[in-house]
Amino acid sequence: MKVSRAVFLKMLSLAFAFVSLAGCRRTAKNLPSNFHPKQNKPSLKQMEKEIEAVRKKFPKSEEWVEISRPGKHPRFPNADVRLGMAIDLDRCDGCGECALACMRENNVPCVNPQEAEKGRYMHWLELRGNVPVMCAHCGDAPCEKVCPTGAAVASPDGFSAMVYPRCIGTRFCGANCPLHIRKFNYMSAEENGLAYKFNPEVPIRPQGVMEKCSLCIQRMQDARIREKTLGGEWLGKGVSTACAEACPKRAIVFGNWLDPDSDLVRCTQGRGVFAPASVARFFPAVVYLRDKV
Repeated sequence: MKVSRAVFLKMLSLAFAFVSLAGCRRTAKNLPSNFHPKQNKPSLKQMEKEIEAVRKKFPKSEEWVEISRPGKHPRFPNADVRLGMAIDLDRCDGCGECALACMRENNVPCVNPQEAEKGRYMHWLELRGNVPVMCAHCGDAPCEKVCPTGAAVASPDGFSAMVYPRCIGTRFCGANCPLHIRKFNYMSAEENGLAYKFNPEVPIRPQGVMEKCSLCIQRMQDARIREKTLGGEWLGKGVSTACAEACPKRAIVFGNWLDPDSDLVRCTQGRGVFAPASVARFFPAVVYLRDKV
């Protein structure tokens, strides 16, 4: 029995399709039972629940020490920019909107129940004693000194950055962080169905790296590119962090510590400048304000 060329090609196509489907089925069987590829975003209620769980872990606030207003970064004495933030303790009421905004902006995942039981939350910003605490972006950062791969590195803009492709997960930086605010990513986002993206501008971090506050670096990069296309140089104006933007009390101010006309510098005038005692001697760029007594 002769088979025409057209019939032969049709039969070959059907056979190839069958083999492909069988392979897909085997792949699907190998996926973890808790893999949910169609889930795109976490529940806001789940995020709020986690924020409250972290708040309960830290019923007391940090011990505060008065310091000088941040100036030039010790490693970049000729720079015109040192980015940072000031958090007004007299305005902040601990509402938690900053923590929620941070999670949404930076795609900080909600953890699975097993990680939650161990207290392995991924929050870059934590409410400690109802006060927002994040990476202090120290000028003499202890975390950067112990990183063997240069993943924890000082940025020329004066903040402490993370280069995730360099990170091999030694966790030395987390152990050497005075605030213990760096988080190790124990999870595989894909395997746990946690590859959620509220913000497509920020990539999901892989399993096995350290994470922390980036001062919303993606926003800075966008502002820098805009200025560059206009022939200018970005010096820290026209952008804010997600936490500062979300604060209903306007208790968080972002800006350039080296610009005397910036809102950041102005908000410190006549105020006491404080830092957690554990980081006060490391020249932090994130500080706290109180009225002088």
